[in-house]
Amino acid sequence: MSETPTPSTDAPDIPTGPGVTFTFFYYFSGAALITAVFAVKTLGVGFGSGITGQLALAVGSVGGLLGAFYNRTKTLKIPVSKPKAFARKLEDTLSEMGYTLSETVEGISVYQRSRFRRLFSGDIYVQNQDKEVVLAGRAMHIRTLEKRLDLG
Repeated sequence: MSETPTPSTDAPDIPTGPGVTFTFFYYFSGAALITAVFAVKTLGVGFGSGITGQLALAVGSVGGLLGAFYNRTKTLKIPVSKPKAFARKLEDTLSEMGYTLSETVEGISVYQRSRFRRLFSGDIYVQNQDKEVVLAGRAMHIRTLEKRLDLG
């Protein structure tokens, strides 16, 4: 009786970062807190007044939704038939976006922007697998890569 080979699970997983829920609450709480403090200072009302809470809730919700849409971590799997040609195109596209290869750890390439821009854009992780490439990074940058690579 012969055993069928199973896919190797030795390859490390690409970093997935925080999910949509955490990202939403992160931006929601920051926007709500800033709005509440701003409302207290400019409107001259206390934290306990209804207008402060309602305004903070509204602005926090919008901030949370925008933050979750643009800054959550998105993973993209791209099937490739010509790995070397795709790797060149990906490298050129990342370079145009301001990313350079920072390091490669256990088969995962980490692309970063310059020191200051990195604070606001995050890293892009690239993992080459058998017949596909897996990308992970902030959703807005992964969507930009999709468009520039003509993937959809």
